[in-house]
Amino acid sequence: MNINTFKTKYKSISFGDNLADEKVNSTRVIVILGSLLYVLYSVMDYFGFSKDVLIQLYIPRAANLILYAFIYYLTYKREFFLEHYNNILMSGYVVSGIAICFAIFIARDGDYSHGMYFAALMVLVYNSFTWSYLPTHFSVILGAMLLVSYAIIKIYVHQDATGSHFLLFIGQVFYLMSLITVAATSKIIRDNLISKNMLLQDKLTKIARVKTLEAERHAKLANLDALTGLPNRRSMTKRMRQALEEAKQSNTKLTLIFIDLNGFKKVNDHYGHDSGDKVLEITAKRLLQTIRKEDYVARLGGDEFLIGLKTNCFTDQFIKTLCKKIRINVSAHIAYNGCKLHVGTSIGIASYPEDGDNIEELVKVADRRMYIDKQQCKKEITPSLSESLI
Repeated sequence: MNINTFKTKYKSISFGDNLADEKVNSTRVIVILGSLLYVLYSVMDYFGFSKDVLIQLYIPRAANLILYAFIYYLTYKREFFLEHYNNILMSGYVVSGIAICFAIFIARDGDYSHGMYFAALMVLVYNSFTWSYLPTHFSVILGAMLLVSYAIIKIYVHQDATGSHFLLFIGQVFYLMSLITVAATSKIIRDNLISKNMLLQDKLTKIARVKTLEAERHAKLANLDALTGLPNRRSMTKRMRQALEEAKQSNTKLTLIFIDLNGFKKVNDHYGHDSGDKVLEITAKRLLQTIRKEDYVARLGGDEFLIGLKTNCFTDQFIKTLCKKIRINVSAHIAYNGCKLHVGTSIGIASYPEDGDNIEELVKVADRRMYIDKQQCKKEITPSLSESLI
């Protein structure tokens, strides 16, 4: 997300779903503390107002507490709450402001509630800027509405715009205006810092994702043969060591089949390296199709391949049948540029525990037996280089 996209998406500075948890949690804290404050005020009012005034005061306050409970309930309807966050919170602040202004309206000159409810009004305005994620202009409108309502009540109801109360009234209006100005400035600074942090977090997340993917790609390349996609010698050795340890623990048999292609050099020299690459790719696919899913096959390098078989039920006849199948599948012709390429196979077999108890030793035995097989049947299994396609 670039800076222009961010400004477009979050121009109201309500931050969408990026602060979803914060919006939910802060709203719950607001309604809980607001309810406790109302309860405290109700207790104080019980000793400060007459019963007839209390009845008038408690009706809007009870409605306000019910609204708080409903807003708290809505925070558990997460999708709906986040979708209508601004409207829900603004309605709570407006109703709270009306309840406070009503308390100021019914208060009489000299009542302790004059100062107490003015302080409550200031807390409510400040809270809308600092404890919520309403757009700044929402909080400014709320503050202006409460300021005007308070001024009307003091001027036309309490008549505090004249006489000895005038300076106090001007001071209170100044306090509210200063509070709105300071709170709005603080909110803008906070929102700008949050936006920068979100941009930085998004940038760092993207960098981390790229680095992770790059590391995974390098790790994959380090363990795979780039041409055939088979595990390479390093990866195969690691896998076979694990398989050997499992075989030792479970008292099972581990068999390695070492494969070398006969006639590959001639194909490579006669038709070029692209033809050799084609042979290696097709051979890898044919080997994968020949073995079971639980078996291992890797390209050790050049035209050498290694198959690993782990089981406790393989017989010598099974291994011979598998090797025969490998020879047949690999030696099938490969179409290349109008020609049929042919390669054969030399195979060497080594098994744990008969031929060794470590992978390096088993590979050496299988390699030596493959070389013997190549010497013995070279003339027999090295076919012509190619046949012309008709």
